[in-house]
Amino acid sequence: MMATAAGAERVALECVEPRIYRMAIRDIEGRNRLSDGLLRDMARVLQAAAQQEDLSVLLLEGLRDVFCAGASLDFLRRLSRGEADESSWWSLPEIFLSFPMPIIGSVTGHAVGGGLLVALYCDMVVAAEESRYGFNFIDLGFTPGMGATTLLPALVGTHFANEMLLTGKLYRGRELRERSVFNRVVPAAQVDGVVLDIARSLALKPAPVLALLKEALSLPRRRALPDTLQREALMHRICFASPDTARRIDELYAR
Repeated sequence: MMATAAGAERVALECVEPRIYRMAIRDIEGRNRLSDGLLRDMARVLQAAAQQEDLSVLLLEGLRDVFCAGASLDFLRRLSRGEADESSWWSLPEIFLSFPMPIIGSVTGHAVGGGLLVALYCDMVVAAEESRYGFNFIDLGFTPGMGATTLLPALVGTHFANEMLLTGKLYRGRELRERSVFNRVVPAAQVDGVVLDIARSLALKPAPVLALLKEALSLPRRRALPDTLQREALMHRICFASPDTARRIDELYAR
């Protein structure tokens, strides 16, 4: 059964089992790189999912080899020229955090930069041993966005968050198994099965209780988000005012 949703050509919403829905990001042409259009599609489909009265758990998945590759080159170039609107980027974390039921990220493929942040705004995440995950903002010459500077230390602790953001290193999933980045790290072939097992266990719980817990558990991050986004937006304005940022994006993005 397919639920009708705007942007379904790139972002689809499907009921896979009673009380369990899946939101699949399938921008094959764009390789799941975040653009203004894809972000708007994701927001609309999340809002459509929130209206499904029988939904208790939402699964979020990307392409098999790339969960989400972060911002598109076109968007970053426009951002460096002062032509891009970041409002859709700033609103997405709040949409995830205010979603009424738990979201489980099924992150089989690589997730980098903003793409990894999309995964980490899920309530639980299962990742693959073989795939790469990390934040390469600093290598491209600018600071993180989407609340990363508050979200990441809360998840993994100050010292490892500093390492991830300051070095820009990309880690294999197996390197992150003991780092509290994800709930589970398993071979790629097992990710879908593990995610579905978790979802089935949640679907058996009383839906009103799930909703109350989701709201309570996300509240500290929701409260911190406005100040964090304001500070990150200021840092972006400083970084993208530098010609060196545009040069680094053009030279290093493909790597």
